[in-house]
Order: sequence, then C-alpha cells, then structure tokens
Amino acid sequence: MRLDHAKLQKLGQMTVLDEEGRSTVLSSLWQDRRAAMNFVRHFG
Repeated sequence: MRLDHAKLQKLGQMTVLDEEGRSTVLSSLWQDRRAAMNFVRHFG
C-alpha cells in the first residue's frame, strides 16, 4: 500500500504511546530520520 502526501500528513498528526506510556506525536518518530512502522493487533 502506498500513502499519498495528504494521508501521510494526517497519519503523522496522530498520537501513540511510547514504551514508557508517554503520549507522542507519530510524525516525531520520522522527523530526523526514516522510520519503519509495524502495527500489531492483539486478539483476546
């Protein structure tokens, strides 16, 4: 799946929790370098 610029901008505005439970803006993860993201879904 390829994201266009508008979708990437919208995705970057979302917040996620880091490993210590602190909220961070997603785009801050790729602001200074490239990033690979994996989404894992937990069932049960």
